[in-house]
Amino acid sequence: MSQVLVNRIYAVSMKRTAAEAAQTREALLQAALQSFGEVGWKASTFESIAERAGVTRGALNHHFRSKRALLTEALNWGWLDYGARLFSPELGKESGEEFLASLFRTYIALLRSDEQFRSLASTTVLTAPQAFEATDAKSNGLNAWRETIVDALKRDEKSSLDAETIAGLTIAVLQGLTLSAVISPKDLPDSTDIDIAAQALAKGLLH
Repeated sequence: MSQVLVNRIYAVSMKRTAAEAAQTREALLQAALQSFGEVGWKASTFESIAERAGVTRGALNHHFRSKRALLTEALNWGWLDYGARLFSPELGKESGEEFLASLFRTYIALLRSDEQFRSLASTTVLTAPQAFEATDAKSNGLNAWRETIVDALKRDEKSSLDAETIAGLTIAVLQGLTLSAVISPKDLPDSTDIDIAAQALAKGLLH
């Protein structure tokens, strides 16, 4: 067998191995969010997460050195996509009220219809504070939301409250919506009322 052929076979094998590793990692991140969202921090063990992902405990240990490392990576991975949906660059071009209404509308709709988003949101709001020290930057998963909201609202000077205060209240509303999605989903606005509810929330915060 020629060296060129050997090199090609090796390259194909390495590419396949890397792709399989990436698939395993993504399966573990998805399983982790589902587990943390459903049963919380303490009940989510490496064994249960690995089983949910359909891999061995050894495979999980190969990718993540600890449960906190897994949680951190799962949150970063999850918000990479959903954060872009909630805080698109276009939102900053709207008025403060339009920005908040768009944020609430999208957030509520995702909570109602997207199981993975519910897991991500509940893990961010309910699980992460249990896993990290209050002073740890990793525990402040909502800080990025707060900063984005403040930046968007600073362009709108119509409100009687400052942007920092409104951002804090907005975060509180998002946390409350997440808690409702976990404990009492029926309390979330249904699909026909989301627009009205989102507008009312935005108007109430700004006026």
